[in-house]
Formats: sequence, structure tokens, C-alpha cells
Amino acid sequence: MNNPSEEVLNLLNQHHIDYQLINHPPVYTAEAADKIYINCHFGRAKNLFLHGKHHFYLVTFHDDHQLDLRALRKALHTSRLSFVSRDDLPKYLGIRSGAVSPLNLINDKSHDIVLVFDRNLIHSGLPIGCHPNDNTKTVVIPVDRLLKLVKEWGNPVQILDL
Repeated sequence: MNNPSEEVLNLLNQHHIDYQLINHPPVYTAEAADKIYINCHFGRAKNLFLHGKHHFYLVTFHDDHQLDLRALRKALHTSRLSFVSRDDLPKYLGIRSGAVSPLNLINDKSHDIVLVFDRNLIHSGLPIGCHPNDNTKTVVIPVDRLLKLVKEWGNPVQILDL
């Protein structure tokens, strides 16, 4: 597909999932996102793609939190966690740097990547903004629908207090 977001948007439409699509310049930092999302009301998240000894983890947490990697390692029962190289993002998530989000799991055909999701994003009651494989777009989607979709794709989901 020429348009990296096309498959995600088509799937959302096929599942009759209500979403808002925001088109914007490429976003690489929280500071840049602050300028774009100034009048938007949704849960803002940071997304990290990590690997442990035996698993890959896509970690999604509230953007105003600092992630404690030591506590996360303990919660995931793994001895180490490392960041996946940006050069490996196309191989595992089918994306370029700057577009990591739970919606990338549509590209994980082996369903091996675990989505680790911050319980605070669920309890906020707000929909969440996610890049649909493209950091020039943000899809605002209800959190429960997002998590259900990821589970339907076959990826494990762990809800943790991050």
C-alpha cells in the first residue's frame, strides 16, 4: 500500500468504529504535538517499542508520565528491557521512526508483540490519539475499542499501572 495509514483506516471503517482523523505535519516530540493538539480533547500517549530476553513489547502510557523501566521489567518478569533500533521498526511494526502506536500491531502478522497498556489511560475516560502507521495523522479512538481490536488481531495485551 502506498499510503501507510490506508489499511488501518479501512479496518476501522469495516468494523464500524467511530474515530476522528486529524491530519497534521510530522510529529516527533511531545513538544511538537502540544502545538498541534492544542484544542483537542483526548488521552495523549507515549509509545515505546522495547524488547526483553524473549518478547517484544509495545508500551503505551500517558504522555505526562516518566516510565520506570526497572519497575516495568519487574512487572513483565524479564531480566532486561532494551529499546528496539529505529532501523528495525519497519521489520517489526511496518513503520518509520516517529509513528509508533498500538495501531502498528496490524502489521505484526506473527502476533508476537505484547501491548503493554497504561491503566491510567483507561481510567481517564477519554479516547486516545494514535498514529495509524503514519506520523502525519492521528486517529482518536475509544480506548476500549482499541484494546478490543488489538486482541482481535491476536496480540497479547497487558494492562499495568505505569
